[in-house]
Amino acid sequence: MTSTVVDFVEGLPGQPHDRRIDFRNHREMLEANLSRQIEAIRAADIKIALLVPTTTAMLGVLAALLRERPLDPWQLLWACLCAAPLVAAFALMASGVIPRLRGNPARSLLFFGDLASQPQSEATEALVSVSAQAYLTDLAAQCHATASIAQAKHRSVRRAYLAFLIALPSWLVTIWLLNGGAG
Repeated sequence: MTSTVVDFVEGLPGQPHDRRIDFRNHREMLEANLSRQIEAIRAADIKIALLVPTTTAMLGVLAALLRERPLDPWQLLWACLCAAPLVAAFALMASGVIPRLRGNPARSLLFFGDLASQPQSEATEALVSVSAQAYLTDLAAQCHATASIAQAKHRSVRRAYLAFLIALPSWLVTIWLLNGGAG
């Protein structure tokens, strides 16, 4: 026996037992879904915004200390062990800011890029003449596209934080060594 959203909603107290979801409810459900996907994208962007200055500061301190004097082989090794994951974190943050996705070639009335690329008269005509079914289909497609963007961003952010956490212990050892530790 398979369960659907309709079966769940029908089981709630005070809900009509008609198996069809009307246009308004369907639209509201899809718009709420799209809003959640957009919030997931925003959350990933905030996480990136927090990591950029910290990683930049760590690389800046490392670069400043590397300029002060010639390095012995241990200091150079630790500096490389520290710098590599920090640079990788930056690359991952960049891929999170601008995820590469294969898009749907169909024009959307909801995506700002597609809408703005049309002359105003064509866009206006398309917006006022769209059918309810076409609107719901476009909205569902945008939910999927936005979810794909959120997934790509969160994957990149997760990997960037992992690279940062890998770099952190080696950064501490490198800073200690470059400041005269163990010698």
